[in-house]
Amino acid sequence: MNNWQHLFNNTVDLSEHLRKPYFRFDTRDKNISKVVFDTNANLLWAGDTFGCVSSYDPNLQLYTRNKGHIGGSPINDILTLKEGVLSLSEDALHMSDRAGVTSLYLTSMDAAGLSGLQAMTSVSIDSQHLIYCGGNNTAAGLSCFDLNKRQISNVMPYNHEVRFLKSNNKVIAIGKGDGTVDLLDPRSNQIVNTFNCHSDSISSLDIRENTLVTAGKSKRFYNTFADPFVNVFDLRSMKQLSPVSFSKGTTIGTGGADIVQLHPVLPTVMVVASANGSFDFIDLSNTALRTHYVHPSTDVKDLIISPSGDHLAIMEANNMVSTWTRSQTGGNFTNTPEVLKYPDFVDDGIRQQIPIDNQDYPLSSVGLPYYHEKLLSAWPYVLFKSEGTLPSHIDDNIPLSSVQTGIANANSNKQLFLNSGISLKNKKFPFHLYDFNKYGDFNVPPKYVSLKEIRKKLNAPGSNNAAGMLIFKSHKSSDVPPAYGQLPFTCGRYGSDNFDFKSYNNTRYSGLDNDVDNLYTNAVIQMYRFVPEVFNFVVGCLKNENFARASTLSELGYLYDMMNRSKGRVCRSTNFQSTLNSIPEFKAAGLGCSGFNYPVECSNQTTEVSDAISTMSTVQKFNKLLLGRLLKEEFEGMDHNTTLEQCFGLTVNSEIRSKCNHYQKETMVVPSLTVLSPMRNSLKQMNKKLNNQTILPYIESSMKRTRLTQNTCGVCGKVDTAEQELTVRNLPPLLSLELSLTESEWYVARSVRNWLSPEFYGTVYRDKIAIRPGTGDIKNHGEIFKYELNGYVARITDPLDGSSRLVTYARIFDNETNTLHWYMFNNYLVVEIPEEEALNVSYWWKRVELIVYCDAEESRKPFFSVDTYPIKYDILYRDHFANAIREGYICEYKLLSRENETPHEGSLVAIDAEFVLLNDEVTEIDRFGNKTIIKPKKSSLARLSVIRGDDGPQFGVPFMDDYIYNESPVEDYLTKYSGILPGDLDLENSPRRLVSREVAYRKVWLLMQLGCIFVGHGLSNDFKLININVPTNQIRDTAVYFLQGKRYLSLRYLSFALLGQSIQEANHDSIEDAHTALILYKKYLELKSKGTLAKVIENLYEEGRALNYKVPGS
Repeated sequence: MNNWQHLFNNTVDLSEHLRKPYFRFDTRDKNISKVVFDTNANLLWAGDTFGCVSSYDPNLQLYTRNKGHIGGSPINDILTLKEGVLSLSEDALHMSDRAGVTSLYLTSMDAAGLSGLQAMTSVSIDSQHLIYCGGNNTAAGLSCFDLNKRQISNVMPYNHEVRFLKSNNKVIAIGKGDGTVDLLDPRSNQIVNTFNCHSDSISSLDIRENTLVTAGKSKRFYNTFADPFVNVFDLRSMKQLSPVSFSKGTTIGTGGADIVQLHPVLPTVMVVASANGSFDFIDLSNTALRTHYVHPSTDVKDLIISPSGDHLAIMEANNMVSTWTRSQTGGNFTNTPEVLKYPDFVDDGIRQQIPIDNQDYPLSSVGLPYYHEKLLSAWPYVLFKSEGTLPSHIDDNIPLSSVQTGIANANSNKQLFLNSGISLKNKKFPFHLYDFNKYGDFNVPPKYVSLKEIRKKLNAPGSNNAAGMLIFKSHKSSDVPPAYGQLPFTCGRYGSDNFDFKSYNNTRYSGLDNDVDNLYTNAVIQMYRFVPEVFNFVVGCLKNENFARASTLSELGYLYDMMNRSKGRVCRSTNFQSTLNSIPEFKAAGLGCSGFNYPVECSNQTTEVSDAISTMSTVQKFNKLLLGRLLKEEFEGMDHNTTLEQCFGLTVNSEIRSKCNHYQKETMVVPSLTVLSPMRNSLKQMNKKLNNQTILPYIESSMKRTRLTQNTCGVCGKVDTAEQELTVRNLPPLLSLELSLTESEWYVARSVRNWLSPEFYGTVYRDKIAIRPGTGDIKNHGEIFKYELNGYVARITDPLDGSSRLVTYARIFDNETNTLHWYMFNNYLVVEIPEEEALNVSYWWKRVELIVYCDAEESRKPFFSVDTYPIKYDILYRDHFANAIREGYICEYKLLSRENETPHEGSLVAIDAEFVLLNDEVTEIDRFGNKTIIKPKKSSLARLSVIRGDDGPQFGVPFMDDYIYNESPVEDYLTKYSGILPGDLDLENSPRRLVSREVAYRKVWLLMQLGCIFVGHGLSNDFKLININVPTNQIRDTAVYFLQGKRYLSLRYLSFALLGQSIQEANHDSIEDAHTALILYKKYLELKSKGTLAKVIENLYEEGRALNYKVPGS
C-alpha cells in the first residue's frame, strides 16, 4: 500500500483521434467512456463515444485502434478475455483479437435482447464463454450470450435497470439503478440475495472472493451527495459488515467516495477514490491501516488498478490518462502477459519501371500507397448534407434555344415535345401514373434509412421481440409492418432447438419452418390446409397404405395431420419437399429453389401478351402442378376416384376457329383458373379502360376468354393465326384462382375500395357463367351458388432491397364459438388479424398471387382428424422391401405378433435413427466476422431401429430395423457416427434389406397414432430429421432426464458412468443405441423411486468434468 509514485511524464490524451478535422462539424460528445486494464496482456484499453476501441502499451503508446461499433454508439463496457476483447454498446456486442481483427459482431437486429445495454461480465474463469449483459431496458431482461455458439443461450426476465455487473466466479453482483445490489446464481438463474446499499444510486461496485464493496450516492436536502462511507458485505454469511469511512477527519479527501475497487492481489485491501482526486488504500481487516494519496487533478472520472497490483491508471475529466506505480523497474500490467504482435512492413525495394503494354505483368504485384490521413471515402456521413445528384441528359437533337425556352416556360416545353412528334404514351413504352404512396413526392431524394433507428424502435422499452414482430399494421402505408418482414433463419451451428418459435406464434395453428427447400411452397400449403374439403380428403387418405413413389397425396396428408396435432408447434415440410424434388414434372418446370431464398420473379410490368401462362409467377405454376398432381394420383391410385376433381374441376370447352373456316373443339378439366383483366380476356375489350370494378368482373371475364394463337389446322394443315375461345361450363364448390395482372392493372385495382370481394353469387345459365355481388343482380331462374373468400396468398415486396416473400391469409371457422377469424401466416409467424386488414389490398408492397373461394356451406364444415377413420395397421406386422433379398442376409429383428404383441396406448418402445449427409452447409463470413448460412446442410434418414420396451420375454428385442434407400447423391455417409457404409443404401448393390422412406415413416406414424411411448437419447433431433412431431407426453428422452445445466451428456458417457457398459467402440449401431437408452430409462425410474436421482446426476457431472465428459481410452 506504500511507495506509490506518480509518473508525470507518462500521460496521454485518449481523445486525440476525436479532434481530427473531419470531426469538426460533428456536435456529438467526444469523450472516453470506458478504460480497463487487460488481464492477459500489457495493454490498457479505452472505448470512446464514437464506438472506437483503442489499446495502449505500458508507455501509453498506441498499439491498436478499431471501429468496434457501427453508427457511433458509445462504448459502455469492455471485458478482456483470453480469446480476445469484448466491447459493449447500447445495442451491440463486438469481439476482436488484440490485433484488432473482428471475430464477432452481434446487434439488436440479430438478437432482440441487445437493447439499452450498460454492463457485462463473464460467469467465471472456467466459463469465460458465457457472458451476461444487462442495461436500462427492463423489457429485455438479462441476456446470457454463449461465445462458443455465437448466440444468446438464455434470457432471464429482470425488471430492474442494471448499472454494474461483476462476478467472483460463483455469483454475479448486479448493481441496480435504485441503489440496491442483487446476487445472481448463474447456474440456476435465481436471485439468491439482495442488499440495500445506497438510497439514491450506485456509482461503483466490486466483488472478489467473498467480499462485496460498493460506493454510491444518497439523497440529502433534496440533492444527491456521494456517501462518505463504503459498504462492505460478507458473502459467506450474506450479511453487511461495518461501513468503512473514506478519509474521515482528514484534510485530504473531504469529499465522499465515488470509486471503489478491491486489490487484485491482496484480498483484504481496497482502493477508494473521490472525484476531486484523493484516494486511499485501506486494509479491511484493520481499517485504521490506510495510506492517503492525492492526484494532481481536481476532477477525476475513473480510477482502475492493474491485475498485477503495481499500476494505477487515473482518467481525468479532460480525457487525459496518467499512471501511478509502486514498481521501480516499471513492471507489467499483468503477471502473465502474452507476447504482443506487431505488423510487418514489406520492403518494396527500388520501384521498377513496368512497360504499360506488358500484358504478362500481374496487376496484383502493383503496390498500394500508404496514407497518414483518413481518406475522404472514410469520413463520417455527418459532413455530407446531400446524397448528391447527377445532371439530366439533354437530347442532342433538341436545339439549345428550344431547351432554354422550355426551361423558361413549362407550356412551351410541352409544346416542344408535341412539335417534335414525341408521344408520351405508346404500346412499346406505356405511360404509368406516378405512385406517391410508393415513391413519395417528385424530385425528392429517398430518405436515409437508419438500421440503428429501426433497431431502437423494435427494442424500445416496453416492446419485446414478440410484440415487435407480431405488429401487422404500420403507421405509414409506405412502410412494411414487421409481421410481413424477413424472418430470422432458424438453422444454425447447433440446429434450431434453441430457437424461440413461441415468440412468433401465440395461436393454436402451426406455422412452417423456413429451413426447407422450395420455401415458396409453404404459403400454398397453408392456404389449402384450411379448406375443409381438401384437408378432410387428404388426411382421410392416410387410413390406407400408399407406398407409391413420389406420392404428393400421402406426404401432404402426413404434413396436414402433423400440423393439426401440433397445436401451434412449428412444423417442417421436409419430406414433402423431398417428394417434390423427385417429381420429373417439378424439375422440368424449373420450380426447384434450394436454401432460404424465394425464387426471383420476372417483372411483367409492361407485358402485353395474350398467353396467360407465360406471365405466371413460380408459386402460380406450382399451384397448377400441385392440384393437377393430386387429381392424377387420386384417379390412378384410388380405383378411379374423382373426389378432388368434383371439388376443383372446371370443365373448359376450347374452340379454335381458323381462317380456313375449319373448327377444332376440345373439352378438358382443369383444377384452377388463371384470372386476367377484362381487357386481356376479350379482343373486343382491349382498348377499353378499367372502371371502378372489383375482382368479380375479372373472374367472370376469365371464364370466357378469347385470344389469338398460332395454330396448325388439323384438316388442311395450314399454319395461321387463329382465334381461340375458352369457355368454363360449370361452377365447382372450390374455385382456385391465379391472378396474373400487370403492374399497371394492379395500380388500378389498388385504387378500388373493397376490390377483393369477401363473397359473391354465381350461376350457370345457358352455358354462361354469371358472377354478381348479390342475388338481386341475377335475373335468371337457374341454381344460385354463394361463394366466400376462404384464403389467399400475397407477395410482399421489401422497399429496402427489393426482395419479396409470400404470406398466406386464411379465414378459419371456429366450431366452438361459431365465428370466423382471419389469420396471417408468414412461415413460422402466425398472427390473428381483423377482416378489414385481411381484405385490404391497397398497399403498394402487397400483391395477391393465389385466391381460393369456397362454397358457403363447404367453408363451415368441420375438420376431421385421421382418428375418425378405420386405419390400416398391417405394415407393423409384415415386411415391405424395395429390393430383392440377397444370400447371406442376417435378420437382426423379429416382427411383432398380431396375436399377443399388438401395440396400444402406453406401450414402451425404444427408437434410434441414423442419418447421412447429402449436402454440407455453405456459409459466408463478412468483414465483421459474422457467419451467414447461404445454404443449410441437408441430411437424409438412413436407418431406423425400434425395439420392444415392455417387460416380458421379448424385452429389448428389435421389431423394426429398416435401412432406407436413397437415390440422391450422398456427400458424407458419416460412418463413424451412423454405422452406414458406402453402398448400404444402393438399391442395386446393397447387402441390406432396403425399404422406402414412406414405409419407415408410416411405421413410426402408426406407433404414434396408437399412443406408444418413445424412449431414446436426443429424440428431438431424430424426430426433426424423420419429420414428425410426436406429442411431448409420448416422449421419454434420457438426454433430458440426466441433464444438469445446459450441457447434455452423450449416450456413450452415460452408459460408461451409470451402467458400467462400453458402447460405440467401433461405429454406431442404432439397435445398440436404442437398447442402451431403454436401459438408461429403466435406471432413471429406479433412481427416481429411491430419491437419489439428483445426487447421481451431480456425481455424473463432477466425474465428467474430470474426464472431459469422455470415456477413458476413447
